[in-house]
Amino acid sequence: MKKLPKIYHEDITKEIKNNKKVSYVEKDSNRVYEKDKINEVLKEVFNGIGYSFNIPLRIETVDKTYETSLIGKSNNYLITFDNDTILINDIKSIKKL
Repeated sequence: MKKLPKIYHEDITKEIKNNKKVSYVEKDSNRVYEKDKINEVLKEVFNGIGYSFNIPLRIETVDKTYETSLIGKSNNYLITFDNDTILINDIKSIKKL
């Protein structure tokens, strides 16, 4: 096999402080979201990694509780995988399953 030339590397003489700051993040997959956070959850579902219909949700409204996933959103309505339409203003809480 052919012998390759050595690669240049510089010795590190300065102090590196990359990992001095540490933060802890709480996993909130089972947390129930209050009414003021519903829009944030919807943005996370629709703009997050993957497809929105792969994220199971429990949506509690004034009249009914849905255990489904979301297909789409239009103006003030959500369209579920079960072909139901939910008015966003009627949602009391959203919980990821």
